[in-house]
Amino acid sequence: MVWKTALAILGLLFIAAGGAAYWWFLQQAGENLVLPGTVEVQEVRLSSKIAGRVKDVFVDDGAHVKEGDPLVELDIPELRAQRRQAAAQLAAATAAAAKAEQGPLDEELAASKQTVAAAEARWKKMDKGNRDKEIEQVEKNVDAWKVDLANARLDLQRVSGLVQSKSATRKELDDAQARYDRLQATVNEAAARLELMREGFRPEDKAEALAEFKRAQANDALLNTGTREEDKAAARARVDELTAKLSELDSNIAEAVVRAPENAIVELVSVRRGDTTTPGQPVVRILRASDLWIKAFVPETELGRVRLNQEVAVTMDTYPERKFKGKVTYISSTAEFTPRNVQSVDERRHQVFAIKIRVEDPQGIFKSGMAADVHLPLEPGEKAVGSKQ
Repeated sequence: MVWKTALAILGLLFIAAGGAAYWWFLQQAGENLVLPGTVEVQEVRLSSKIAGRVKDVFVDDGAHVKEGDPLVELDIPELRAQRRQAAAQLAAATAAAAKAEQGPLDEELAASKQTVAAAEARWKKMDKGNRDKEIEQVEKNVDAWKVDLANARLDLQRVSGLVQSKSATRKELDDAQARYDRLQATVNEAAARLELMREGFRPEDKAEALAEFKRAQANDALLNTGTREEDKAAARARVDELTAKLSELDSNIAEAVVRAPENAIVELVSVRRGDTTTPGQPVVRILRASDLWIKAFVPETELGRVRLNQEVAVTMDTYPERKFKGKVTYISSTAEFTPRNVQSVDERRHQVFAIKIRVEDPQGIFKSGMAADVHLPLEPGEKAVGSKQ
């Protein structure tokens, strides 16, 4: 009987201990809700808006980079050549615009008047024809060259005979032949010129000389009136156009170096030196060190006790003795893992809503994909509605 009584007392003690433990668990569960979650980090795919061949890769996978650090550089000789050409065009256009604003120089005006005078003199000479004295002088020159030509012919014949008798060299014969040929060409040219002078200038030559004279007069008049306002505006517009083009080229050249937009961790470098890339092709994938959160899921039955901006504690198996501060920044408005027919309270427990907790991590402890527990202090209240990033 004694052992039966002892067993009964022991059973009552176990029941009491279990009830106390269950009561303590309910009290603890009412104060904190522990949610398993996963660390997520914002991923950014970096690219260039221009095409090129990879010249250098400055980082490796897993590297920590700071804002502005170069990651990948493209070789773009064509763009650099286009920039040099555009810079030269801009310099010329700027000089032309300045000249248009200033107007013609005194030296240019004087040169224009000389051009007009020369064109006028040529036209008048052709219109009146050659003077008799000019024709007579050319006739005398032709006669003199004919005498020289006759002497050269005799000399050539003499040297040719001496060569046959071996009294003269072959070089002396070649020299005599060259002198004769040269005088023959001179006589032919002078005779043709004399014939033209006797016939006078052709009508089409006179018309061309007159047109040239009128063009010179028009250019001189334009110079003296100065640059028109529309020409000045066109010159300024050309400068603006080339300035914009140069700025665009500079912007594209800057795209040759892909830089880190902020402090980050290099997750993957997808190109190597010598690879060719297209505009917009991702070359580096980074994780934003300052943009990480823990994603967890809250049962529907507990959702009404969660608040935006609510402070929470976060723990990890990697650092079990440490607690990290976090804040609820997002509550989904759509349930996940919902059964087809939700009719009972038990089934509603299977509906969950995603939440995001931002975590302070200045030491870079959290890594993408790590498991973490969110300790969420529950508060009674209305069901949270909406979300906030």
